[in-house]
Amino acid sequence: MAVLAAMLFTGCDAGEPERVDRSTKTDSSMKEVLKEYQPRFDQRRAALAAAVAKVPEKGAGKASCARTLDPRPEFIWFDHTSRASDSYNSPGKGGNVDIAATTEAGTPERIVDDPGSTLNTFAVPPGWLVRGLWITGPQGPLGTNEFTVTSQYGYEPYLGAEKDPVQRLRKILDLGLHKRYMLLYRVTTFAFPDAEGQDNVRADVFLADLEKGDLPCQLVADGHSYDVRGGLVESVSLTPYEDMQTTFQIDISDKLRSLTRP
Repeated sequence: MAVLAAMLFTGCDAGEPERVDRSTKTDSSMKEVLKEYQPRFDQRRAALAAAVAKVPEKGAGKASCARTLDPRPEFIWFDHTSRASDSYNSPGKGGNVDIAATTEAGTPERIVDDPGSTLNTFAVPPGWLVRGLWITGPQGPLGTNEFTVTSQYGYEPYLGAEKDPVQRLRKILDLGLHKRYMLLYRVTTFAFPDAEGQDNVRADVFLADLEKGDLPCQLVADGHSYDVRGGLVESVSLTPYEDMQTTFQIDISDKLRSLTRP
């Protein structure tokens, strides 16, 4: 099991004994890093669970914030094709807000970032805090080692530009801990593109302050395909679903900025 985990972290080939041996040593070093960071992620995990419990059953209603936020939240939609050490994903550039569905925030290992139309559900790619919660949680290397995830969630975080996999892991965990706030969204409408190309996703969104333990802001966000509403053609993703993921997060970012900036 340790060798398999090491292969996941480093991409080694099990047919090469020397590389497996090095990977096993690397795996041991990374587990020490995880033990070091686990208490802080446990604090975030508890704060997130408490925030989810406070999400009201009624809709978000009018966009508003109950208090002035300091530091100001900055939500930048997560690009899971970029590497951990890219400036785009650095703490100073990637913002201090992450995002997760209310139904999955307490169990990040269950998050589906690319369910497609067949599952008739909508989700956005998990960000660095969610990924950190996953790898330090019960299904990570310190738990069951059950890496049952989809798309790039299972391997991409460990393959950043940082050559040393141990330092790469630290960078990923630091990025996650930089997220002071969590956007909790509850999908209320999801229509995948039909024969006429009509689609839409709408959700109630609540901003959780993971240090103060409250939900200071709320709003309603929409997502759609770029070409459905006259967006830039050159910005269209590979699929309408990916377009909906992107526009949904951009809508949240714009509305959150308008609520928290003078």
